[in-house]
Amino acid sequence: MDAAVDASTPLYQRIAAQIEAAIASGAMRAGARLPSVRQLAQQHAVSISTAQQVYRCLENRGVAEARPKSGYFVAPRAPVLPEPLLDLRMEAPSLVNMDQVLQEFLWIVNDPLAVPSFHAQPARSLLPEAKLQALMAAVNRRHPEYASRCQMEGSAALRQEIARRAVGSGVTLRPDEIVVTNGGLEAVYLALRSVAAAGDTIALESPTYFHLLQVIESLGMRALEIPSHPRDGISLEALELATRESGAVKACVLLPNFPNPMGSLMPVERKRALVQLMAERRITLIESDIYGELYFGEQRPPVLKSFDPEADVILCSAFTKTVAPGYRIGWVAPGRHFLKTQALKFRTSVACPMVTQEVLAQFIADGGYEHHLRRLRAALKTQMHQMVDAVARHFPMGCRMSLPQGGMMLWIELPRHVDSREVFALARLEHIGVAPGAAFSTTRRFDHFIRLQYGEPFTAQTEAAIRRLGQIVERLAKNLPSTPLAREPDATLHV
Repeated sequence: MDAAVDASTPLYQRIAAQIEAAIASGAMRAGARLPSVRQLAQQHAVSISTAQQVYRCLENRGVAEARPKSGYFVAPRAPVLPEPLLDLRMEAPSLVNMDQVLQEFLWIVNDPLAVPSFHAQPARSLLPEAKLQALMAAVNRRHPEYASRCQMEGSAALRQEIARRAVGSGVTLRPDEIVVTNGGLEAVYLALRSVAAAGDTIALESPTYFHLLQVIESLGMRALEIPSHPRDGISLEALELATRESGAVKACVLLPNFPNPMGSLMPVERKRALVQLMAERRITLIESDIYGELYFGEQRPPVLKSFDPEADVILCSAFTKTVAPGYRIGWVAPGRHFLKTQALKFRTSVACPMVTQEVLAQFIADGGYEHHLRRLRAALKTQMHQMVDAVARHFPMGCRMSLPQGGMMLWIELPRHVDSREVFALARLEHIGVAPGAAFSTTRRFDHFIRLQYGEPFTAQTEAAIRRLGQIVERLAKNLPSTPLAREPDATLHV
């Protein structure tokens, strides 16, 4: 909207033009709260209906957005950085040997001063700790026996709720075909052991979650990294080429909905084609949907298993990224591999704590989980746009950035000669939580990438951290001395 409006312009449009001009000038940034309808009416001495017209006008222009029961906020701006390019180069399958940089990352991941956090999970302030604590006390009172015994098959109530919610992802599950696990990683571990053995080749998207690479390494399997697009996920063309030889690939492990670190979302038709391709080539598909509930759109994206008529897709998920990271509760629906997966679970970790399972079951059944997810998704969407906006403003030319449609990860491509190991080494000294791209692959193709997470509310400290990180990247891009930057008086990163 043009701020230069004359007196003949309707009053509500003139007020809207003033607000839009303030936003365009940078006085109010993406995600900032706007005055309430009542406050706006008082500030401009207009009626409530006129103030409402102002906000409707700003919404139509894409300048403001309404959030249920929260008010109006400055709408996110479109990113000025292009998305990362798809690298279609492929390397031969290889045994996994994780880089030392990953070990260094894992040593520092619990840094309490890091801003943003190294952990890819929601901030405590976004989790329903008080509600879960109250439910925990109630379950302990009703079932004191849970402290002295466990049920190997897991909580019937939790498995019932998992099956009920699975309908929303497009799949029908029976409670008795679900195996409760210690987090999502054990679910994938059990799935891999059920269908593959040491020496087998496992196809997976690249880049991929480093703990998944560690699981493959621990099982003595070979990893075949398939190029993936930062927006649409794994390249079906590359996967088709890599699996033409019968028996070359034993299984394929994918996160089609908002994976760590890219946050991509595979389109529905490509999901359908992927499942059909793997079925035709008799390659077991292991799907982790751990981030599937954290979508920013209108509808929950379907899982791959929803296109699986032969029950050969093994579906894994967990509650560790959505509601209770510390409970370490996950699950796997192994389909026709159920008996072997269940036996492996008994031999691996026997059972999962009943108390936490019952707490989650009650939380879901009461509607608390769905209410929590709505709030969490809204917060993550806002925080994503705020992080994207900050990176676009503070990083140097030549950088590229993903624009996730869900999840908690931002994948950033730096100028090719900038090594993410150096960025990580300098940033960690300043307590800036960045993950080096080198940790997400056994190849060297992502050495000039970094991952940021936006699971925490965006604050002035976050702004300062991203500004400082941009300065580090710019120095390395210009081949200036790689030394810690002097702190600016207004850029305090510590609590």
